[in-house]
Amino acid sequence: MAAIKNEKKVDRAFEVVERLEKNEKKAASKKRSSQKASKKERTGKRSGLQFRFSMDALISDQDTRAAKEGGLRSGESNLLNFKITLPYIWKIPVIGKTALKVVKHIQAEDYPESIKDILSSLKEKKL
Repeated sequence: MAAIKNEKKVDRAFEVVERLEKNEKKAASKKRSSQKASKKERTGKRSGLQFRFSMDALISDQDTRAAKEGGLRSGESNLLNFKITLPYIWKIPVIGKTALKVVKHIQAEDYPESIKDILSSLKEKKL
């Protein structure tokens, strides 16, 4: 009889732990979605052109073994992320209207992602 009570207590403990984990996951997902929403709000309030430059190192397992370096890891390593925003470029008299027209044109087009697709689309337009 005592064994049955102990089993029930253990089962109940597992249920409580599972419920806590589910609630924790829900809270984490709500936090992530609120962070995404706040990012969208911040970008809507800012104005300007943002330039990004990033550099990654791609190192194969073979290169790692050949280098015989102690701290060298294979895979993708993020080396540099650089972002700069030119604020309120639209308010500069000479550049502003032209920059907005270029942005409007790019937003209206459905540009392909890769450089190869871009070059092939330019060839097609010339023909």
